[in-house]
Amino acid sequence: MLKEKKLSSTLASIVLWGYSLFTALVLLYMVYNSFRSKSDLLSNTFGKPRGLSLKTYGVMFKEQHFHMFFFNSVFILVASLAIIVLFSSMVAYALGRFKFRLNGTMQIYFLLGLMFPAQLGVLPVFLLMKSMHLLNSPWSVIWILSAGISMPVLLLTVFFAKMPSEIYESALLDGASEWKIFYRIMFPLASPVIFSICIIMSVQIWNQFFMPLIFLQSEEKKTVPLIVMKYTGNLMLSMDKALVASVLATVPILLLFIIFSEKILDGVASGAVKG
Repeated sequence: MLKEKKLSSTLASIVLWGYSLFTALVLLYMVYNSFRSKSDLLSNTFGKPRGLSLKTYGVMFKEQHFHMFFFNSVFILVASLAIIVLFSSMVAYALGRFKFRLNGTMQIYFLLGLMFPAQLGVLPVFLLMKSMHLLNSPWSVIWILSAGISMPVLLLTVFFAKMPSEIYESALLDGASEWKIFYRIMFPLASPVIFSICIIMSVQIWNQFFMPLIFLQSEEKKTVPLIVMKYTGNLMLSMDKALVASVLATVPILLLFIIFSEKILDGVASGAVKG
């Protein structure tokens, strides 16, 4: 039995390492080719490059205004994260701190939220945003993405529920209100979980394609994933720009995830295991 477990563990490690290596090689190949000219890519795709330069990167920022789309994505990301952290932490504090009749039902409600993507309700949401005059506004995408608080609420609920009751009691004895206990004591203590939530949600929000496609019609309002699609739609005409756009869309968020991977694991573990 022990041998079988060790063998399955070894096989799983080999598969995961193989997949990771393949992904890293693809990413490195994409970054490497982004420094080549279009003519070189088309005529000598797998051969030795005639030269490497940052010319296409300059074109993307000077002529294609990629920085504008990058800022749009950053604005949607930061605003969505702020709303998600604010609302999910308050909801989770109430669910983890207080015991009431519908406590379990509310947790099941948020658990079900993980199973149904927002795309299922896109038509009524579209009509709602239209009635609020938010179509073609980044705020339509921000409010929709901010509604996805199921995972943050579940992680933070477990964290707040397993906090020692002595912390609450001593704060109450010192005259602190529930609101003060939340934002002066509990919220700072939950910072590892909140940090992990921010990084995990950042990847989802940054790579969001469907909602910006539906709600952002103007060219100047579009986000990075939409611009990547614009260039990849006709690779023969814009292969160099497609590679640069893909690198600029992938590398920043990937580096962020890699740099803080340990903190992400610690935070998820803190919010996923009851003590």
